[in-house]
Amino acid sequence: MMHDPQLARGDICRDPTGLQVMVEDVDIYDYVHFSVIERSDSGQDDAESGQMSHVAFAHRFARLGNVFAYRKAA
Repeated sequence: MMHDPQLARGDICRDPTGLQVMVEDVDIYDYVHFSVIERSDSGQDDAESGQMSHVAFAHRFARLGNVFAYRKAA
């Protein structure tokens, strides 16, 4: 799994359990704020949103893509 240290708003990431999240913001204190978009197979993740340090997030999640990557500029 390739971990991407450069996170941006709209990035979709997944951890080894299958939990998918979308990055909402990376704040000035280097905390990643995210929303759960797909729960893991175990169903034990009850958080709908959360935050963790950028380092911890990069170690847990792999970047899959960005929801804004294919939008055209207006």
